Amino acid sequence: MPVIKKKLIGFLICGFLLSFSICYGQEVKKSTLQFTGDNPLRTALDSAIDQSVRQYLQDKRAVGISIGVLVNNKASFYNYGETKAGNKKLPGKNTLYEIGSITKAFTGILLAGAVLDQKIDPENDIREYLEGDYPNLEYNGASILVKDLANHTSTITRIFPNMWERPEYDSLNPLKGYDRTLLYEGLHAMKMDTFPGRVSSYSNMAVALLGTILEDVYEQPWFQLLSEEILEPLQMKETRIDLRGSPDAVIALPHNDQREPCPLWDISRLPAMGALRSTTSDLIRFIQANNDDELPAIALSHQTTYGTIREGLGFNWFIHTTPEGYQVFEHGGGTGGSRSSLECLPGLRSGFVILTNSLANRKELEKQLESIVIKLARN
Repeated sequence: MPVIKKKLIGFLICGFLLSFSICYGQEVKKSTLQFTGDNPLRTALDSAIDQSVRQYLQDKRAVGISIGVLVNNKASFYNYGETKAGNKKLPGKNTLYEIGSITKAFTGILLAGAVLDQKIDPENDIREYLEGDYPNLEYNGASILVKDLANHTSTITRIFPNMWERPEYDSLNPLKGYDRTLLYEGLHAMKMDTFPGRVSSYSNMAVALLGTILEDVYEQPWFQLLSEEILEPLQMKETRIDLRGSPDAVIALPHNDQREPCPLWDISRLPAMGALRSTTSDLIRFIQANNDDELPAIALSHQTTYGTIREGLGFNWFIHTTPEGYQVFEHGGGTGGSRSSLECLPGLRSGFVILTNSLANRKELEKQLESIVIKLARN
């Protein structure tokens, strides 16, 4: 098997390329490092967070982690570790991390805004918003609808082969230089083999395509649209794509599984699928806005378009109902050396965000934080 294909298969198995998770079934080596933190250990929440984070930090890959927790709309922030392995600099609530696919939740809200602005009909065939002919984008007469791009039922390939077939492909920064021209080439080349709208299968390319459609109908770059419609109204002043001009001290550098620094991913050509960098401070603000449906587009993005409220999808929101009966809107993210998780619990005006600059597994921490937040918010 060619080396490049071996690399790609490894990436997909591990959920590399902006997936929602990381490798499972592998033995996680425990760390013997001592991690500092700023947890004051004064309240029941402080103690519960510290206990859970200390378990997470036993993963030998862990470097730094910042957590924002919202309980009954009261925010608390916790930071542990380092912004770069060995630099002894503790991250903070204003430290910038790659958030990967959490970006998709923002794109879903932009789609909802376009629906409210009557620029896009989510029930329309996506080809109504594309230039040129795409006879390949239907299966037995069934076409891909716009909403299918935002709930991962489009059947569009997760990553098009022309991404890694490029001469300039860099496995450490795989989406650098991948633009809409290449995206449309991949779209022309794909073949549908099943009905769209029936089965959810995660696709970065589908959300990238949705981003280009939004740019076209608004005649604006995606980030400009995001700034005007979401970031500025919610006063999320630190969320960005471009880190130029940001001091190194406020950036949490990503790390590989050996705790070595690795490149920040450049997804600037197709930002809608995962280009944002943000802070726990900004993302707690985002959770509050989602809990309170502060913007009409936020409320619409929460409507289930696939599955049910017990387990389904909205406009780029994963939706589930907890055993206690609380609805959750969530998304996670992953790049080459960062992991992130975000959950909103509107019924409790609560939620949390986890930002990390390593490949350490945060899945158990997610479960624990959800349980902690629900328990404390109900008391």
